[in-house]
Amino acid sequence: MVTLAQRLETLRTEKGLTRPALSTALGLPRNAIEKFETGRQTPTKEQQNKMAAYFGVSVAYLRGESDDPTSMASWMTTALS
Repeated sequence: MVTLAQRLETLRTEKGLTRPALSTALGLPRNAIEKFETGRQTPTKEQQNKMAAYFGVSVAYLRGESDDPTSMASWMTTALS
């Protein structure tokens, strides 16, 4: 199973971002992403929501609980269209 740390690193590298650049984009301390990716610190729910929104994925996908990156909001928008 994929961990949040692995998923975060994959999403970040797919966007071509450095760890400090992503920390800055999310308004987090400079070394926060490094701590999350190495498993030394777990992001708060608020931080997880912010990261999921930034990458346009669901929190479940970010956490490695789902292989479907579709966020619930985009699923609902599509379903109601």
